[in-house]
Amino acid sequence: MKSILVINDSSLLRSFLEKQLKEYGFEVLQAINGLDGWGKIRQLQPDLIIMDYFLTRKSSMEILKSMADDPNIGSIPVVMTSSKLEKKQVMELAQMGVQKILNKPVRIDALLETLTELLHVAIEMDDTPCILDAHLNDQILFVEIARGFNREKINLLRYKVAELIKLYSVPDPRILILMTDIEFRSEDKSKLEILLEEIMGFVRNPDRIRILTVSEEVKTYLSKHILLREIEVSKSLEEAMDGLLGIKGMESLTAEQDNVQDMFFSAKQDIQKEDFQLNFQKEVPQESLNQLGGKVRIAVVDDDMIVREIIRNAFSATGWEIVPFANGVEFVEKLETDKSFDLLFLDLIMPEMNGFAVL
Repeated sequence: MKSILVINDSSLLRSFLEKQLKEYGFEVLQAINGLDGWGKIRQLQPDLIIMDYFLTRKSSMEILKSMADDPNIGSIPVVMTSSKLEKKQVMELAQMGVQKILNKPVRIDALLETLTELLHVAIEMDDTPCILDAHLNDQILFVEIARGFNREKINLLRYKVAELIKLYSVPDPRILILMTDIEFRSEDKSKLEILLEEIMGFVRNPDRIRILTVSEEVKTYLSKHILLREIEVSKSLEEAMDGLLGIKGMESLTAEQDNVQDMFFSAKQDIQKEDFQLNFQKEVPQESLNQLGGKVRIAVVDDDMIVREIIRNAFSATGWEIVPFANGVEFVEKLETDKSFDLLFLDLIMPEMNGFAVL
């Protein structure tokens, strides 16, 4: 059994990697900081090291230099993870013998392919096509899943949800799971069960979860499941949201929106600290936005001027037309005379007319 030492200050990430890599037959060891990691490298001499570039107590570069001076451990392959590195730093890591550098947020398939290459072991991944995403909007955690259920992505989802809840300090999350274009097969039953059991670990009771899907197969399966039948399945977004929040809940979110948005913008730098992505490396489109061509018109409907400006700046290099709207009423009135929009960015929680009413 190959052993892997994970050196990272984040207990959440260490726990995720330990759980995930053990499923592939690896022995996983943890180190809570650079000093702890250096001690365990010398003592345990693992087959491979996954190490974050930014460590406390002892830096990654200090560890690499110490390893290079010790012939007993100098040949252990090192996989480095980092959010941002300058060219000079990358060159230094290469000179110190780092075998692979993975940019954060890391894609799990890229990590597994690296382990296969460096440890010469076969790792069988679930190749089921699956689009999975998770993001937080005020008090609601949206989990979107399309095409199918993929084991690796479902395992990663628990870490991603925990990361979002911790990042935004959400004490009582409410979770909406949107399932679209799902062909529910018999082999998907166990995967759906794992998905929902993971999700239920983050809520106080099942009434904090709603599933939005038109799949009768999913609804029938859950209605007969002894542990999951309490989770309600809806066919309309309005019904699902009303079940999660109710009218009073919607009014409360609107009233507190400014505070929530202040929290979002104060934490926007932390978003860059996410460690893993839910999509796979091969699923990332290679073309850039400005290669799509054509005249594109984008409507941005949000009562926060800062959000509208951020989106406008994000697309500034494309030459596309960005049309801002301060609320849902303005946008709906515009649609009466102009429907030539190619893309819509829509805030769900707004005064006067919220995003659900717009839809």
